[in-house]
Amino acid sequence: MYPEIDQFKSWLTCQYPTSSTSVHYTSDLVLFFAWISKPPAEITAQDVDDFIAHCQAKGHAATTINRRLTTLNTFYYFLKMIEDDPAVCPVQKRHFLSRPRPLPRDAQNDNIQRLFSALQNPRDRAMVLIMLECGLRVGEIRNLSLGDFFQDNGVLWLTAFGKGDKLRTVPISPLAHDALQEWLKNRPITTDRAVFISRLQKRISVSGIQSMLRELCKSTGVNVTCHQFRHTFGRRMAEAGMSVTSLQKLLGHESLRTTQRYVHLSDPHLRAEYELAIEKMQELLG
Repeated sequence: MYPEIDQFKSWLTCQYPTSSTSVHYTSDLVLFFAWISKPPAEITAQDVDDFIAHCQAKGHAATTINRRLTTLNTFYYFLKMIEDDPAVCPVQKRHFLSRPRPLPRDAQNDNIQRLFSALQNPRDRAMVLIMLECGLRVGEIRNLSLGDFFQDNGVLWLTAFGKGDKLRTVPISPLAHDALQEWLKNRPITTDRAVFISRLQKRISVSGIQSMLRELCKSTGVNVTCHQFRHTFGRRMAEAGMSVTSLQKLLGHESLRTTQRYVHLSDPHLRAEYELAIEKMQELLG
């Protein structure tokens, strides 16, 4: 493989030290160059067209394909910085696929109750409650450190690094606060400053959190993802009347349009019709 890819990964790690951007982008890049077997300087716009067709034939979603195109864009931007005679970026605006913006799917209240009836582990209970009642992404849960909390007027707040390492502050609900305190009382003593640690007494991984939830879902017969907890938080805040701009700050959305989807989802009539449509679609798809 080309040495520029390793340099690109190191650069991304420096740019986004607390996120998994470098891992995902490097993986996309390795996949692309393994498929085409050409050096960066020889890639053409037609090659990109062929790669898109290849991904579509594999059944990849538009979001996945667009992410890979963004990876290529960023890679050629990096080459422009480090090379005297850089290759021209083959990715063009027309390559990016348009995609629908569906309403976010949140977790049903009865499913949440079934999950919590089986949540006995203090660490797992605290992680789920912070996703559900604070709206944190799974990667933000993983990145929480012991110094990321502060008190203000009797309310405990946390600081989270979101997408693009953007920092935001989020209040912790009383229920999540109690669960967090219970976990910290039981947390093993270790030199790692991570709030949530694995059995190896190191910072838990994103895959470790997702694996925990999969096992919990398997034991309870519930099908829910970590990101659906975040969607549920957004929907509940919108139902409670929180303004869309305030909700945008809590969720760490760059675009207000993204947050507005939760406002639409809080409409009971629209929500009922949406859920019915989803059920019918799943029946049609088998």
